[in-house]
Amino acid sequence: MWLLCLASILYAGNAHITLSEEEQRYILSHRDIKVCTNPSLMPFEVLTPEGNHEGIGADLLSLVSGRVGLNVKIIQTYTWEDSLEKAKDAQCDIVSLISQTPELDTWLLFSDPILVDKNVLITTDTHSFIGDLKSIPSGTLALPRGSPLFAKIEKEFPHVTLFTVASESDALVLVANKQVDMTIKPFALVAYQIKQQGFFNLKIGGHVEGIDTIFRIGITGNNTILRDILNKGIQSVSLREKEMIVNRYIPSIVQQPLRKEVWYFFGTIGLIVSMILLWNYMLRKEVKKAIAQNVENQKLMMQQSKKAELGEMIGNISHQWREPLSSLSGVNLMLIGLMEHDKEIQKEFLYAQLKKVEQTLDFMSQTMQNFLEFYKPSTLLQHFNVYESIEQTLSLIETHLLEGNITVNIQGDETKVLYGIKNEYMQIWLNILNNAIHAFKRSSVDDRRIRVMILDEEVRICDNARGRIDERELNKGVGLPMCRRILEKYRQKLLFQNTQDGVCIQIVLSNT
Repeated sequence: MWLLCLASILYAGNAHITLSEEEQRYILSHRDIKVCTNPSLMPFEVLTPEGNHEGIGADLLSLVSGRVGLNVKIIQTYTWEDSLEKAKDAQCDIVSLISQTPELDTWLLFSDPILVDKNVLITTDTHSFIGDLKSIPSGTLALPRGSPLFAKIEKEFPHVTLFTVASESDALVLVANKQVDMTIKPFALVAYQIKQQGFFNLKIGGHVEGIDTIFRIGITGNNTILRDILNKGIQSVSLREKEMIVNRYIPSIVQQPLRKEVWYFFGTIGLIVSMILLWNYMLRKEVKKAIAQNVENQKLMMQQSKKAELGEMIGNISHQWREPLSSLSGVNLMLIGLMEHDKEIQKEFLYAQLKKVEQTLDFMSQTMQNFLEFYKPSTLLQHFNVYESIEQTLSLIETHLLEGNITVNIQGDETKVLYGIKNEYMQIWLNILNNAIHAFKRSSVDDRRIRVMILDEEVRICDNARGRIDERELNKGVGLPMCRRILEKYRQKLLFQNTQDGVCIQIVLSNT
């Protein structure tokens, strides 16, 4: 009895938890509980390669178990299915973070809710805004196999066609590839996955009223005593404590009201979006004017090359602006979500978001400036920095480099200066780099690298795509004959060398 009294004092701690004598005996004889987790569900939970349990659910479970005096022992698994199988075989005492379904009710007990997250609709950025599933006449929606939302949506929204997939990531891939219209995911999860996995053509396209993701602890073996103990631990966790844990993984929520500032922020976002649309319209007009001027003033070879690349370059600009616009939309929707939950926003947090908007707009402005400078017809001979002209060229094809997982490393003299028409040399860099990108598309190399060396009398651009160029087939290269003609005008040369790794293009800058 003395041990039971001592246990009651220790386990109650600061949370004022009162355990029955039966519960105290259980803890004394079952101090360690084995836990199965979802090993890849960040930001909720993940098992690191070192076997550490991290994420929102991991922190909540640590807090709850500590409150009632239980020690957590993580069972190593590598998939969610593996965790469920081990739980069914009684290799785990609990499943850390799980949603209740009729199927799981047949073999699991469930605790009180430990975490609730609002579900949102995910669509491509070209899809019109949905708002709510009730507002659309039809559509296709992907959900992971065994999702607790499947039966509810099938019953309440019969006009929506459902598809089952193996995992949450598979659902996002189907939406990103436009094979289905949408999927449903918790807000915190989708905000994390879109950023981490690079689904930058996706957006939050609406919400689903009355369908929240409710996470509980699953208890195996019909262990009602353990369930009751965990419930007392869950009930001892305050809303503020949950917010502090969640804020470690998503933007924090604090207490000082700033509603006027929030509405000012929304107005600023609306103004910025309007300016971007107007700017885009003016940009298109300027591009058309620049192309018309180019056709009149440039030589036929340069005219044909620029026209052939116009569609690709506009596609580059559109692709490079897609992520910043998604980022601005994400900031806007995040704050809308916080206000819908009547959460208050700290001034410092709001300031940080405005700085993020400013940096995003600076990036978009620089991208547009590089685009206009490249297309601006020029016959002006001038001294220009080689390194800076290559950097500007890379910004025009940055999206293709990222999509191809290609790393560009510039070495050598960053102060090297050339005399000539800068746009013509940028055309040379662009053609050679595009040649390398096309070679990588046909290559199976994993570590894709392009090395640019700026030397005293030459610029050398080498790739490791393991391709080859034949002198007799040089005309099959992307724009290489044009590069040679431009360099001949300046009494310079273009040479190439097939190496074991790939192709090295050498621009000889000396006049000898």
